[in-house]
Amino acid sequence: MTDRDRRNLLERRQRAAAEFVAWSDHHAQDQRHHEALLAQMETHPDRLDGRNAMAQQRAWAQRDQHRRHLHDSALAQLRHAFR
Repeated sequence: MTDRDRRNLLERRQRAAAEFVAWSDHHAQDQRHHEALLAQMETHPDRLDGRNAMAQQRAWAQRDQHRRHLHDSALAQLRHAFR
């Protein structure tokens, strides 16, 4: 392996590490939002308002789908970076 190849490999690993840290920070933020949403859903003062509960569930589902997409994307980037 040449010095240039080693530098390229190191640069790819550093980029992958930075992307993973960014994903990790975003994931932690999503987790905090998710926990707050669950607390709101469980302690909602008006349990009879079904439309509001459904809106909360839809919002949670969209956030969860986004989180899963980011997770899958980050893992794919990491796999690609270490080839």
